[in-house]
Amino acid sequence: MTVEIPNIKSIAIIGAGPGGLASLYEFLHTNKDGTSTIRDPKSHTAPSPGNYPKAADPAFDKIVVFEQKDHPGGIWAPATLEADLPVPPQEILDAENYNDPRYVRPRTEVPEGVKGATVDKPFVTKGEPNTKSGNFKVRKQAEVPETEVNKSEGEQLIDELQWKRTGIFPFLFTNIPQRFTRFSYLPDEEEFHNKQRKIYPFLTHQELSQKFTDFVEQENLLEYIRLNSAVENVAKDKDTGKWIITVRHPQQNGDNLWYQEEFDAVVVSNGHYTVPYFPHINGLAEYNANFPNQLIHAKSFRDLEDFKDKDVLVVGGSISTANLLQYIVPVAKSVTNSKRGKHLVFAYINDALVSKGIDPRPEISYIDPKSGEFYFTDGTLGKYDKVLFTTGYHYHFPFFNPQDNYLSLVNPGNLSRVGGLYLHTIDQKDPTLGTVGIIVSHLNFHTIEASAAALAGVWSGASSLPNVDPEQKKWEDDLVNTRGNSLFFHFYDNHGAKEIIDDLEQYFAKGRYNPLIRDGEFVDEIDKGSDYLEKLFYGLKDKTIAIEETNDWKNETGKGEITKTEKSTKQDSEIPLLQKGVAGISVAEVPTTVPA
Repeated sequence: MTVEIPNIKSIAIIGAGPGGLASLYEFLHTNKDGTSTIRDPKSHTAPSPGNYPKAADPAFDKIVVFEQKDHPGGIWAPATLEADLPVPPQEILDAENYNDPRYVRPRTEVPEGVKGATVDKPFVTKGEPNTKSGNFKVRKQAEVPETEVNKSEGEQLIDELQWKRTGIFPFLFTNIPQRFTRFSYLPDEEEFHNKQRKIYPFLTHQELSQKFTDFVEQENLLEYIRLNSAVENVAKDKDTGKWIITVRHPQQNGDNLWYQEEFDAVVVSNGHYTVPYFPHINGLAEYNANFPNQLIHAKSFRDLEDFKDKDVLVVGGSISTANLLQYIVPVAKSVTNSKRGKHLVFAYINDALVSKGIDPRPEISYIDPKSGEFYFTDGTLGKYDKVLFTTGYHYHFPFFNPQDNYLSLVNPGNLSRVGGLYLHTIDQKDPTLGTVGIIVSHLNFHTIEASAAALAGVWSGASSLPNVDPEQKKWEDDLVNTRGNSLFFHFYDNHGAKEIIDDLEQYFAKGRYNPLIRDGEFVDEIDKGSDYLEKLFYGLKDKTIAIEETNDWKNETGKGEITKTEKSTKQDSEIPLLQKGVAGISVAEVPTTVPA
């Protein structure tokens, strides 16, 4: 027995980051007969990977990608110096639920009157001057009580609580070798295999951002993407069986254009690096009120001057912890690191976090909000000028009503897992709901590609899903028993990623090759890359390598250039509802149907 899938002709994709772009590309290359034009690269006649022809007889008539930013690329969209809030607003901190994504990124109230509004004839909510949102308010999940934020404050906060700005800082470089920061069908450029590059085998963030810009332009993907379009609600119409997507398009004068659109299937690819996680610590809320501008999440890190000659506490023990410590130690007066346990992914990090210039401490027990002293579980204490949280992010899907029970989180936090998925990709409750980007791996681009390819195969009718009960549920239960009920449920290292990619391959469209068919023989490069990361860490921390040698961002032009602001100078009347925002591409309305 297999799961019956309705005839799918229209697909909504939430998010134009790596997951959304991979999904769009896959759907555009799938034919009605369930065949893929992304054939085995070893037998493909193109001069280089890529250049695959779009489907001659496309399986899907309408594909729309909704992106809340003004550029595609997700976390790798061209970066700006503008950052999200360093911590959640004081009102949310005071509610003592700042470790709960339902408070930090609450649902948005959909206004009455939006029903029947279309992309061509949207419903308009008027905003007040100098406010960043329209006439709507912050809404918590059904089981979460309202905080004591009054409506006007809530209106002003709503845009900030989208957490949509990038976490990229000016001199960032990647931590995965270049070969695996690309989809398998894109070129593996020889220039990035030059061992004379100071950051070999990695890329600057500008270089990776440019790869996405080039990919979008060369494949004409932007015509399917609606920028500055926040999906605020996703619901299934029980009568029609269609998904109803409610979209908000903010204007610079504070107005918002709202509309609804229906689709046969939905891909959730809103990323895992958007909503920052702050651990709950006794005294933190009052400390922030008494000592403002001292707490900051890694997502909002931009300027080393903020840490110069300061006593700094860095909370966390992850790759981002080491990534920021290598820059902070040389400029700070003192650096303390508080973490809860060993790092399990990059082995060098455990030694790095206790190396010269870093005072290691265990977890924080509590903060004295009056004196500003931090007490640790070993009985020691310290007082700091700046406290940086490198504590990760939440999975979060605020556009779903919690009562509908789609993509429910198990143990919400930075180590939560997403429940009810088959192969981390297909919702067991409704096979017309898919996710791309839930898997966490050294080979993220390849696992993303595999999830997208599986959805294309299933939704085009090329492959069939096994019954939910017992097959799909058994797969999930077995994995929970093996890996536990946490983020590690979704984790596959560079040697284990083949397992999940092979499992997904059975659902690919016909002829679609396995993403590791060529790149799989090079997965050891990830292990070697860890050695390079270690050398770069000590070189930067001990000042034998200058930042400018790894990313001369002050002199960078063009490639993913960091700019002072992401705000346009156009008047509202000049901004169409659907607009393109990639450098070098003109602003224009976007068609909502896939051209034949």
